[in-house]
Amino acid sequence: MKHLLSSIMIIILILTSHSQAYAYSYGDPGEEPFAKAYINLKMHLENDKWDEVKVIINTYEKDFDLYFSATKPSIEKAIETKNKQLLLESYQAAMRLSLERRLFFATEDFEDYGRAKLLLAKARGTFDILRPEVAKKEDEQFISDIYNAFDIALESLGNPGLFGVGSKESDINEFQQQTQYIVKQLKPLFPIETEDDEHFIDEDMYGEDLGEGNNTFWLWFTIVLVISFLILIIVKRKR
Repeated sequence: MKHLLSSIMIIILILTSHSQAYAYSYGDPGEEPFAKAYINLKMHLENDKWDEVKVIINTYEKDFDLYFSATKPSIEKAIETKNKQLLLESYQAAMRLSLERRLFFATEDFEDYGRAKLLLAKARGTFDILRPEVAKKEDEQFISDIYNAFDIALESLGNPGLFGVGSKESDINEFQQQTQYIVKQLKPLFPIETEDDEHFIDEDMYGEDLGEGNNTFWLWFTIVLVISFLILIIVKRKR
């Protein structure tokens, strides 16, 4: 029986350790389709493929209407006049707004560990795309400080662990300090003439891609339940 219990404890610790490791990695969930589209947008502009450029802009028309409306006038003007630089700068500004929106709602949903972590990862994914543009205006230390702020913000989310095993305390004040620092540093690099807070509205923001954090939680929750059930069966048979 002792050997059995020891084995079970080892399995639980392995699962907990794996879950914690996942909690401190970003991976694919950090991909932001709106930001990744910038790469194709830039490529099409370099090849004067304006029809493809319009397809990309039209794909995210709803996002521009809901969250980045402040950039729409310059986007439309850039397409009308075929001004490549204006279009790139306007899209970069929209990505900055997208990053701010993710961080804003990560703070709002701070108590929901899975969702806050995923929103933070998406903000970082957007910064990954913006990084080359930031490097044209600031030095590597500036960029390193931004990534460091993301890392500290992630740590400050803590970790709920599994049934308290491997749990770590969260720190909302540290999280806010780091995310506000990121916003403050990036805002002047990607300015908008007339800016408001429309990008903070939450309509449909969770509809497409923000369920993975919770899915991960329920996956491990199910695994632990199955193991617990097997333990009960084995113990009962031993008696």
